[in-house]
Amino acid sequence: MNEFLQAFVSLLAITNPIVAAPLFLGIVAGLPLDGKRRAARHAGLAVFAILAGAALGGRYVLELFGISLDAFRTAGGLVIILVGLEMLRGSPSMIQQDAASPEDPRDRVFVPFAMPLVAGPGAITTAITLSVTYPSRLYLPVIALIAAAGSALVLWATLHLALSRQRLVTPRVERIVTRFMGLILVAIGFQIGMLGIRDFFGSGGA
Repeated sequence: MNEFLQAFVSLLAITNPIVAAPLFLGIVAGLPLDGKRRAARHAGLAVFAILAGAALGGRYVLELFGISLDAFRTAGGLVIILVGLEMLRGSPSMIQQDAASPEDPRDRVFVPFAMPLVAGPGAITTAITLSVTYPSRLYLPVIALIAAAGSALVLWATLHLALSRQRLVTPRVERIVTRFMGLILVAIGFQIGMLGIRDFFGSGGA
């Protein structure tokens, strides 16, 4: 349970649905209410697919490039720390940003909203890091997959709530949540990175 909570909080903090909500509202502003709700559902599904794909395929990509799991855990922890430090400054991480944006609001729900604004390089790295940090069961990174599903579900619920309670997502709320989530990410990234360093040198760098 502790491992799941840590994995879930890691992904939830880096995807940061509270900060993503006003971006989503701006993207779907021209759609009817039914279209907005459908877009929220599609966004949640897209984020889950991206994070689940990273969790499932990340280990094999590392093996393809000859990167040890401990080395990636260390690097992944560093990325999480850097994202957290940027969020502590009160703004979404630049690692998650992308200037490219399709014209159709329905397309923008997938790119750039689902990826890379929500499930960007930082979140993908976190999903892979979680998949190699916690033991797998039945050849599947169960904890990472459940955490990805939970994060996607929270994102969908937050977007759905934002559609009916737009005034609740104020700039002040965004800043407070962003800084708090940034602090959580720094702590989790530090812990994952230090465990990777310990195991890397303990195994002789293999």
